[in-house]
Amino acid sequence: MTKNNNQLENSEGSKYLQGCPLLVPLLDARANEYWLFHGSDSKTLSTLLNAGYDPRVSNIDGMFGGGFYLAENSSKSNQYIPCPSCERNCILREPHCKCKNQEDFEFSIILYRTLLGDVHIVKQYKKDIYRGTDKQHPVRRPPNKRNSEELYDSVMGECKKYGGDRLNYREFVIYDSGQAYPEYLIQFKRSAERTKP
Repeated sequence: MTKNNNQLENSEGSKYLQGCPLLVPLLDARANEYWLFHGSDSKTLSTLLNAGYDPRVSNIDGMFGGGFYLAENSSKSNQYIPCPSCERNCILREPHCKCKNQEDFEFSIILYRTLLGDVHIVKQYKKDIYRGTDKQHPVRRPPNKRNSEELYDSVMGECKKYGGDRLNYREFVIYDSGQAYPEYLIQFKRSAERTKP
């Protein structure tokens, strides 16, 4: 991503993130590079580690269309990881896991080195803009910059804490496979007790 030629420090998204910083460290200010989490079922996780993210086959049902979704908070990404035994207990499937000892299972989440570039910040969600109105022609790219034919590099759905109208956690969406590298595979166990971050 060299099209901005070190001009990101003057971009609207970069200025916004200086005032409302992410929970994760900024790795490279010139590219707006961060570590972000991604959680999914084990089959998808294996594909991501072996073949990488492929925007041509991304799920089009996400809030911001067909893109690759990441989070600054591991708890957000953990919501997308189902129980390995019954495949339930994630926000995309029936929420009630039938397994008694889920804390005995090992789960995996990927920590990606992610180039956000020039970020489009979304505080007021509009489905027709970010997801599209026709399932036959879903949104699979970031929006155009204001009064320009140039596209943003990524989208950030802002959380309610910072003035967003929908999300409890920030959500980041990229649309190009070269924007994220799976830096770490983190294996963990879930706690039987529900705790607040």
